[in-house]
Amino acid sequence: MTQRFTPPEVKGWCPGLFAPMQAKDGWLVRVRPPLGRITAAQAVFLAQIAEREGNGLICLTNRASLQLRGFSHNNALRFPELAVLAGLGMANPEHEKRLALLVSPLAGCDRSCAPDTLECAAALRMALCHADTLSVLPDKFGFAVDGGGLFTVGLLKADITLQANGAGLWSVVCGNQKSKAAPIQTIVELAVKLAQAFTAIPEGKRPARYPATGKMLFQAIHQPYYPAEVTSAAVPDPALLAGSIGSALYALNAPLGILTSTMLRSCAHHARNGDGILRLTPWHSIILHGMPYAPHVADMVDTSTNPILRVSACMGNAGCAQAEGATQALAKTLAHSLGAGESLHVSGCSKGCAHPAKASWTVVADQNGYGLIHNGTTSGPVMRFFPDDTAVEDYFIGTKPQERIMNGRV
Repeated sequence: MTQRFTPPEVKGWCPGLFAPMQAKDGWLVRVRPPLGRITAAQAVFLAQIAEREGNGLICLTNRASLQLRGFSHNNALRFPELAVLAGLGMANPEHEKRLALLVSPLAGCDRSCAPDTLECAAALRMALCHADTLSVLPDKFGFAVDGGGLFTVGLLKADITLQANGAGLWSVVCGNQKSKAAPIQTIVELAVKLAQAFTAIPEGKRPARYPATGKMLFQAIHQPYYPAEVTSAAVPDPALLAGSIGSALYALNAPLGILTSTMLRSCAHHARNGDGILRLTPWHSIILHGMPYAPHVADMVDTSTNPILRVSACMGNAGCAQAEGATQALAKTLAHSLGAGESLHVSGCSKGCAHPAKASWTVVADQNGYGLIHNGTTSGPVMRFFPDDTAVEDYFIGTKPQERIMNGRV
């Protein structure tokens, strides 16, 4: 069967601290923790707010942000003031809007990560706060500071990335181009200039951000540029997503990126027995450091062999009005039928919000059932169609990976 899904209408906006968004299960609010980390006290605060004012569900996003779900409109509007008081956001909405910033999660506790990663991130964060012209950037335009280490250079994905080059030098990577290596301050200034150049391009003439934008922006500010090595890897090795990942370093993975308030509170309890910090990753893991034991949190993954680590799924029709079918339970069921090294994405519609990249198997819901795509994204050609989620489960359970591939060729 060769067909593609019709893209759904793009509605709403990318939520932020001062821009809550209405979903099917209520309003959701987003927190971008400074440098991708929160204290144990802040985690307990968020757990309490999620229970008291939301539905108790918290999403750990692929931008290392936290989204609290199920708020009333009034509670969502009141949330920013509480978050700012807790140190989880900037009081100035314009400053907050510009701080879509990913940072290497293990900076400061991984000896193989560039030792000046946090210094670089703090310098960029400060520069973005003072760059008033960047308030017109698109909501999803993001930055990253990539110091490498256990999470190797290239895993963090952003529109503009500052990458460590060793010996205290950094480069700016934009699309498939990069700058020459230079000290932190020079590189931070260059990153801001590239972002400002992006804002100068009329919205209708902006290219797809990858890979063409890099060349265009470097040329616009008259800076030399060179080909960048761009990794195709979307996620790290599963061995870094759950369990012991280094000296006194432990990763707890939220299955499909969904936490409950109880799970977050338990993570905070363990963090207090270490350095007191919860480090958030774009791969649905929370990393704790310094405990004298391996932490265990009910319903979180703490072994790297669990197949759910190779699975992604959106909220589905339980939480999104555009989703045509259920996703979460289906994804968890199908996980156990994956072959070695295979990945799976289950999407409620063809937007693919939870995983825009390719997966070994992608299951996409529409109003008539579920389509199965092999080695593609949600917009890829459908090789097989099923009337409901039960038929998808029966097919996966009853066939081996190679049989599925062959069936799709019939």
